[in-house]
Amino acid sequence: MKTLVKCGALAGVALLAACGDSSSSVTPPPPPPPPVVVSRVDVSAATTALTQSQTVQFSAVARTSGGAVVTSEQPVWTSTAPSIASVSGSGVVTGVAAGSASIRATVGAVSGTLDVTVTSVAGVLASILVSAQDLTIPLGQLTQATVGGRDALGGTVALGTRTVTWSTSNASIATITAAGVVAAVGVGTVNLQASVADGAVPRTGSVQLIVSGIPNAPTTADVFMPGLTFSPFETVVKQGGTVRFIFPALVHNVIWDRRLAGSPADINTISNVTVSRTFPTVGVFEYTCTLHPGMDGTIIVSP
Repeated sequence: MKTLVKCGALAGVALLAACGDSSSSVTPPPPPPPPVVVSRVDVSAATTALTQSQTVQFSAVARTSGGAVVTSEQPVWTSTAPSIASVSGSGVVTGVAAGSASIRATVGAVSGTLDVTVTSVAGVLASILVSAQDLTIPLGQLTQATVGGRDALGGTVALGTRTVTWSTSNASIATITAAGVVAAVGVGTVNLQASVADGAVPRTGSVQLIVSGIPNAPTTADVFMPGLTFSPFETVVKQGGTVRFIFPALVHNVIWDRRLAGSPADINTISNVTVSRTFPTVGVFEYTCTLHPGMDGTIIVSP
């Protein structure tokens, strides 16, 4: 009997030991991952050569020593010379004045830089300004158009020997010569355009001109021929009106110098007679006596 009791006791101890071993076999949680350490910051941009007021977006990428990209922190942007090139909080760099600066992106305690060079735009042609001596002129009159150069800061730039080409948006209202002399030949609004040669891409600009009619234009007018002149040299008549050409004893003719829509029929060589012509179309009609060089005149037909 003593032997049996001892065996039972030993069995109970063994059972307790087994239970204790079971509780100590639980797997502990894994250790936390090591912190990400930024080893370098790579800074890049589409260009590092800027002019004054020009902007460009800079980019920064933080990396570990193994080259992995770190996205947990945003870079802090600074410039070593904000008076030369400034930088915004999002990395937009703006050229301010001529010179050089370093643009720095900092992530944590690590920085990367990229140098920029800013060149001055003062004195460099960036645009042209077109103007006219008069912005409103009556039908039949002249004005002078001019063009000047401007840099990106608004300063004046001499055009020098650059070629200037003039044109008009509506030649039936205003014509313009290669020298910029404008003639009002119709009534309405027109754009006077200039193109200035400047490398591969010309600079262009325009100015608006208003051509007005002539108030109180008469419905009839007379042109006399004293000596070798037409008098008056310039005659105004209302649209649909009539001009009487009064020929003296000396033989003359009236030939329309440029055949325009609405030009009346020529008056061939004649003397001692009055000949009338009607003008149904608004415009400026020039004529000459081909028998006497320099004997010219103009009829202005106003609405």
